[in-house]
Amino acid sequence: MREQTPEPTTAPAPEPTTAPDQTATAAPDPTPASAPEASSDETAALWCAAGAAVLGLGLGLVSLRTTLPLFGRGSIGEVAAYAGMGAGLLGFVLAGLTITPRRQPWLREISRVRCAANILALGALHAVFAFLLCSALYGVFASAFLGLALDRWTGAVWVAITAAACAYACVESALALTSESLSVLLAAFLVTGALAAALSASDPHWWHHHFSALGSGRDGLTFNLTLLLAGLALAAIGDFVGHDVALWCRATGQTRSRATLVRLALIVLGLLVIAVALIPIDAERTWHDAAAQSIVLVFATALVGFPVLFRRLPGSFLAVTVGVIIALLALLMLWKGAGYLNLTAFEMGAAATVMAWLVLFVRTVSAAVRSLPAAD
Repeated sequence: MREQTPEPTTAPAPEPTTAPDQTATAAPDPTPASAPEASSDETAALWCAAGAAVLGLGLGLVSLRTTLPLFGRGSIGEVAAYAGMGAGLLGFVLAGLTITPRRQPWLREISRVRCAANILALGALHAVFAFLLCSALYGVFASAFLGLALDRWTGAVWVAITAAACAYACVESALALTSESLSVLLAAFLVTGALAAALSASDPHWWHHHFSALGSGRDGLTFNLTLLLAGLALAAIGDFVGHDVALWCRATGQTRSRATLVRLALIVLGLLVIAVALIPIDAERTWHDAAAQSIVLVFATALVGFPVLFRRLPGSFLAVTVGVIIALLALLMLWKGAGYLNLTAFEMGAAATVMAWLVLFVRTVSAAVRSLPAAD
């Protein structure tokens, strides 16, 4: 009668049943709240695309009076690119000011003016990026279908399709703003803008001189506009990266001042890039060179200082930083020491290396934040 067998079976029973219940109730909580919001946000993106299609169709009918080619001055592609730029700007700004703060509540913690300025800067970058991509696509289509010309109504339909696609893509980008996505977008925009400036340069041998030659003269609009928007975007990205770093510092018990330093460094970089864009080398070489050299100084400080400030980041990032420093020194030796590279090649290699490091830093911080228990 003393073999009370039910006791061993009842004692461990609550432990396995309570743990799964806790995980089962904790995980589904976000989905009921986010599913309706995601559905409504997707509906808003589709409505923006539909509105852009209507406006694009009207613009096409007004602008296209006769049968026109796909690419070139006054072509269907030019009208479509401008329509995509306008639709992308409106879609991004509307979504960024109304929906993005709801998806990212921390944006409401900063001033409305600063938040609006960030959204406008990123919206302008999206708009010009859409214009460049649309122009390139219509150029490819024109090369693929040589001699093809479309009538007024067919051309207007293509303008409407382009506007709708750009509006939808930019709205979706605004709904998914993160420091990671913005850093990759900035890198892609810089490459695209630089290539567009090189292709449109009147001097085919600009690369014999220096990279800043793309921003001189009347042909420098594309390059200078690319740098201007990149500088504005860098300042805006500073808030996103600063927020991620602040979360990581709070979870690891470090001071919040480190996040402030990162944000200020990116803002200063953005302002210096804007200065380079606004002061072409053929207008005022002294101030242009001073701004460019200041960019090098700030990047060098960040390259050395960020790994020291954030020693708890993964060792792989520290190894990449060492590799970047070695690569920059090698580029310098190939330029100054061996004379193997000219100034343009050195500038392009150094800019690409540092930009890749910046993207990796942003992605490393974002990954560290996602791995925190508090982030779950």
